[in-house]
Amino acid sequence: MEEVNISDSWDKVEIGKIGIWLFILTEIMLFGAFFSSYVMIRWGSSVCALGRTAWPQTGFKQGLILALTNTVILITSSFTMVRSYEASCHRDESFFKKSLLVTILLGILFLVIKFFEYALKIHHGYFPGSSFLETNPGLTIFFSFYFMLTGLHALHVIIGVCWNSFLFRSFKVSGFSDQLTSKLEYAGIYWHFVDIIWVFLFPLFYLI
Repeated sequence: MEEVNISDSWDKVEIGKIGIWLFILTEIMLFGAFFSSYVMIRWGSSVCALGRTAWPQTGFKQGLILALTNTVILITSSFTMVRSYEASCHRDESFFKKSLLVTILLGILFLVIKFFEYALKIHHGYFPGSSFLETNPGLTIFFSFYFMLTGLHALHVIIGVCWNSFLFRSFKVSGFSDQLTSKLEYAGIYWHFVDIIWVFLFPLFYLI
């Protein structure tokens, strides 16, 4: 009977890929807990129940346009992320640099637009502890969840932008390698996860 070398089998396993998927699973549990709490609280609320937009009318249209723009930006960035990985696999230097740089710039643009959206909300007094919420206490939970979850998501976007920037820098220093391509795949998995989270956040906070 042929003896199986366990260490050789493990050498064929991409430990990095296992690690990133385990990390994604923990993130799913984190956001899933927040989403479940948010939905159940709004489900039983008489002030901001599901099925009607909880935002006050003033400033809502502008905020919706900004959020919709950010949705398009993140979906586009997922496409450019995939293209950068494909370019890395085919060792296409020019297309790789363009695609990854566009992904990074789209992530930064998302954060800039989110900053202006936050500024709009704060301008109208739509934040926890404001005088507006003192007269509308039923909306406090909604606004608290909004800033907590969109802020947590923005933090993940910042991490993704930094990660991709590091890979771009590594390429400029060392060029293409199998290791770089693997790291780019892991970064792509993370980036797609961040985009999917926003696809859930957008309807939960802006449409229902």
